[in-house]
Amino acid sequence: MTRDILNNRISIPGGYVDSDNPADAAIRETLEETGVPVEAVGELARMNNAILFDCRATSPIPVLKTDTDKARVAAWQAEHFGREVRAVYLMKPNQEMLDNARFPEQVEMFPALVPLASPSPIQLFDDFSRLSSPFNTWNASLNRDFQQAIDALPSSLAKTVSVFLDYASALGSGVLFFLLIPVALATGGLKRLAQLLFVTVAVTVVVAFGKLFFAVPRPFYLFPELQLASASGFAFPSGHTATAFAIWGLIYTWLNHARKVTVAVWLIPAVLVALSRVYLGVHYVTDVLAGAVLGALAVLGAQRLTASILTTRFWLVLGALIVPFALTQIQPTFLYCAAFSLTFAGTLAITNQQFKGQTNTPMGWKGFLVALAGMVALAAGLYFVSQISNSSIEILIASTMTVALLAVWLGFVTPRWCQPHD
Repeated sequence: MTRDILNNRISIPGGYVDSDNPADAAIRETLEETGVPVEAVGELARMNNAILFDCRATSPIPVLKTDTDKARVAAWQAEHFGREVRAVYLMKPNQEMLDNARFPEQVEMFPALVPLASPSPIQLFDDFSRLSSPFNTWNASLNRDFQQAIDALPSSLAKTVSVFLDYASALGSGVLFFLLIPVALATGGLKRLAQLLFVTVAVTVVVAFGKLFFAVPRPFYLFPELQLASASGFAFPSGHTATAFAIWGLIYTWLNHARKVTVAVWLIPAVLVALSRVYLGVHYVTDVLAGAVLGALAVLGAQRLTASILTTRFWLVLGALIVPFALTQIQPTFLYCAAFSLTFAGTLAITNQQFKGQTNTPMGWKGFLVALAGMVALAAGLYFVSQISNSSIEILIASTMTVALLAVWLGFVTPRWCQPHD
């Protein structure tokens, strides 16, 4: 079973039939999504426009030993891992599968179909360290050393530190980018908003590309006992750490602009996030170091580009730079960032004419509430679509339209309602 990136639901590998015949498409999709080479033995069932095939693995499937009905499959070398697929599991049909199924009607058929399917060879592993590089194995030993150092503390202190680091990880959540949007408009107007949006897009694109390009498996993929928090996809660089250094760096510069504050406002929360990601077993030390550098460079870049960051040309160029990634990488993140950047460029062409010279004017509570209301409404609409649709294409289109509408709301609607007129 695969867990989908777009809607976070689980399903058997599959996709649309293009030029292939259905059996060849089943073989191709299984290899691309799971990394497991298979042969199509025959059809198991037909329902509506779907064909379910009996596929047999032609080489042993690498599966992690477990006492549960859900075992992780070493699938990080699959072409679509981290692009369309979050994780791959070997599962028995159960209620969890049904509750999280992308196609529940198929899952309901599994108990009857599984006995009819051809068995596939399986290779069980205590851990997947043999399937990765010696450097990653060594790197994971640093995670283990850190966890053991915390565990060696007196029990009450160890529990406190563990819980603290677990919660500290939230200081690098990508949600903070969106939570800061109304704050930026309220306190610094369009100029501050543009800084935040540039940092958000830059960090998101570079982190996403880095993960796909380097394709480094997370520490707990190699050693499951290291996992103390949920995560998916690849490890390098750390998105949480990059986000933390970017977000708290921006907050530091904003506060420092009003009155001098200590750099600890930036470093303490950001470093805590880096430590938490290593402790939780979801990132190596090298991941968080790279994330820290990336986040800091994004903030410095936003400061250096202040003079042009609110021009239409700047966002057109930024969007144009992202478009090739959106066209060549099977990962929706690039499409969203390109759509947002290009749409925001269009809104600025209008807004800058209407509010020329007032881009630094704070929009106050009105700007805060208008921006927040629009964001909540758009998020609710996208959530509704994701719940009623099983189509990845429909969800992808809805998500792209949502980020484009967000650009219009922030770059045109909110200033029109909240920016003071001459």
